[in-house]
Amino acid sequence: CDPGVAVDRFFYALYSPKKSVLMPLLLGTACSEVTETLAKIVPYWNIVQVSFGSTTPALSDSTEFPLFMRTVAPDSSHNSARISLIKHFGWDTVTTLSQTGDMYSLAVNDLVTELEQANITCTATITFAENDYKDQLFTLKELDTRIIIGSFSPQLAPKVLCEAWRLGMHGGDYAWILPDDTIDLSGMTGDWWHAGPDDCSPSQLSQTMNGMIIVKSHATVFGDDASYSGLSSPDFTTELAKKGVSVSRFAAQTYDAVWSMALALKRTEYILNKKNMSMTQYNHTRRDLAVKLLKQLRRLHFVGVSGPVSFDGADRVGITAFYQMQGHSIRRIAVFTPEDRELIMNCPGCAATRWPGGHPPAARRVFRLRIVTVAPAAFLAMACLASVGMTLALAFLAFNLHFRRHKSIKLSSPRLNNMAAAGCALVYGAVILLGLDHATLPDSDGYFPAICTARVYLLSAGFSLAFGSMFTKTYRVHRIFTRSRSGVVKNKLLQDTQLISLICVLLLIDGLVVTLWVTLDPMQRHLRNLTLEISPQDRAVVYQPQVEVCRSQHTNGWLGALYVYKGLLLVVGVYMAWETRHVKIPALNDSQYIGMSVYSVVITSGIVVVLANLMSDQATLAFVTITSLILASTTSTLALLFLPQLAHILAGERADPVVQSLGLKIECNTRRFVTDDRRELQYRVEVQNRVYRREMAQLELELARLEKQLSQDPVDPSHVSSSASIPQRNPSISGGLPMLLLSVLPPVIPRASWPSANPSSMRRGTVAFSSQPDLEPNGPRRSLADIYRLHQRRETEGPNRLGVFQRLFSLFGSRPNSRKTSTASFTGVASALRVHMGYIAGLVPGTKAASSCQ
Repeated sequence: CDPGVAVDRFFYALYSPKKSVLMPLLLGTACSEVTETLAKIVPYWNIVQVSFGSTTPALSDSTEFPLFMRTVAPDSSHNSARISLIKHFGWDTVTTLSQTGDMYSLAVNDLVTELEQANITCTATITFAENDYKDQLFTLKELDTRIIIGSFSPQLAPKVLCEAWRLGMHGGDYAWILPDDTIDLSGMTGDWWHAGPDDCSPSQLSQTMNGMIIVKSHATVFGDDASYSGLSSPDFTTELAKKGVSVSRFAAQTYDAVWSMALALKRTEYILNKKNMSMTQYNHTRRDLAVKLLKQLRRLHFVGVSGPVSFDGADRVGITAFYQMQGHSIRRIAVFTPEDRELIMNCPGCAATRWPGGHPPAARRVFRLRIVTVAPAAFLAMACLASVGMTLALAFLAFNLHFRRHKSIKLSSPRLNNMAAAGCALVYGAVILLGLDHATLPDSDGYFPAICTARVYLLSAGFSLAFGSMFTKTYRVHRIFTRSRSGVVKNKLLQDTQLISLICVLLLIDGLVVTLWVTLDPMQRHLRNLTLEISPQDRAVVYQPQVEVCRSQHTNGWLGALYVYKGLLLVVGVYMAWETRHVKIPALNDSQYIGMSVYSVVITSGIVVVLANLMSDQATLAFVTITSLILASTTSTLALLFLPQLAHILAGERADPVVQSLGLKIECNTRRFVTDDRRELQYRVEVQNRVYRREMAQLELELARLEKQLSQDPVDPSHVSSSASIPQRNPSISGGLPMLLLSVLPPVIPRASWPSANPSSMRRGTVAFSSQPDLEPNGPRRSLADIYRLHQRRETEGPNRLGVFQRLFSLFGSRPNSRKTSTASFTGVASALRVHMGYIAGLVPGTKAASSCQ
């Protein structure tokens, strides 16, 4: 396609001395650039040029190209067909994209004019050069129009389509309409897309081309009808194959161009003969004969092998065919006939239109705002559950107040439980407020800020009351069992009053933070945009979902402060619950359930915070999930705190009007402890058992030390005297469990006395307290003094046996003055310790020493 070479060949044919025949007609060419150059030259020699492949609209200008004709329809002749196709799919908005140059831009300009006349909006007419097509494609994408009518060179087409793939301008949302000059249909069955740029693979180009519509002239005769020459389209192809000629792109149009020239010469000769003239009189100066020949060409109307042949000016009026890329194959989908201006979608040999998205793409997006609200059914269900939970919390609160003097209720710190029940009720109320939105409040602009504020207040206060109560209980148990090592705990912080004060401090912090928030940075109703949604009924409609949120200028900062403050409480609470996970004591009858409640609240709080940020786009799902977790955690807390107490009361226990505390009750006229619970008795025996075993271990160590001294060399009397000074040891209750038992007694009740035993109980290996009744009320009761006198009497019955006090008195009564005396003193100390060990061992259940006290 070199215009210079074409002109050279033209003049060579015109002035060659070997050519004696004149040239009234010139056939060619297929390249528009070459044809334009020759079409400007041939009028000077009065030669009529007939092209079979040049489709540029510029050649339609009869003023500039007066002796030009073509048997191929130009690109502009398909504009009416394009408009009919656009209307068929209901597209009312398109965009044109063309390469610079008249060859590509003229047809597009003509199309824009016709689009306006057909009431179809052309959003933009974009023209690009070879070096800026990427920028222009990006501009086209920003316009958000989905129907693109393009016209550019086949060399640039792979690059443009590759960039379109990178920008996502393909698939079911876009429709590309290109001329056959841009996409060479003859190469579609081959590897056309393998010649694309290096940054795009063939599969990527294939994705862009899938669903593309290609416009071209219909180059065959419908069915098996014969042409004017007597050949049908299949016969023409067969004949060429027999002669060894491959079927080119414009083979049929070339054959019809020759027939057109022959028919025009025949008719012109016939007309000239009537005037006693002939085409033999033609030479390159006879303009009149050239014009007559051109006129007969324009009047031709016959059926060629490429279909019906007729002309409108210099252009052929041909049938337009629409093809669509469906995967790697190209299928004809429609035919447009210019005579009746009808678009035939079910033509013979036509396939059904197939779009990547299953539906024709939308011409433009119609944006509609839609507020996403919580589903009414979901809100109603959760509101009912929250109401039931609130009723349950208030019922437990009334139950706790009514049975506040009952022993099991008093052991569980009823005032702290009351605060926990009140906090749970506030949380249930906040759950209902979380579901209020535009669906339930039509005038949400006026009420929403107040609802946002109420949500924060209720959730913060409810959390501090409910979790704060469990936190303080856990702190008390942790304080007793991990920090105190001996003695009676007298820390005032362990009293309910001080623990309630700690909860009030937490409430004060909550109130201060939230009040500063709503005062300095008040919350307002804000609509947050979610992901766009395409209507399944009409792809042209795009919904912009919006969800109502509470937002202030520094929402993240305020929420961060609350999260850090609450998070520290949760971390400390779960740490103390883990440290005291093995504590199960009747003195605090709900201690084993407090840790479970703490774990539940911590896990649920973490999940709720995460889901609230991850599922914010789905209003109903987020509301149901978050509120379900909150309801489950709150209800489990109520159940763990109050159901055990309810079970104790339903089991038959009744409240006693006498002041009760810690499983012990005080009789009216005495300060002795009596137990009304076998379990409490067993627990006290276990406590004393541990104490005595610890004392036995200490005495064993002391005895071993003294025996070691006896086995050594004689020592100085003064040293023996000082070493023999055995400090008196009294059993003391130390450690976590004994310390708790004694620390929780009321201030007016003295510490439990040392254990006493009777012969029957000693034989069973059990211990009874002198401050408690026997399990067998008819049996005798013995005190510690009685047991000691019984033991002393048994020691003095045998010959030469002294009591413990007598031996100690003889040991410390006088200072030894000789080695024999010191040795006897050590022997006496050892014997005394053995007897003392036997005495203590007899008091510990399950030891062999108990038999010595019988």
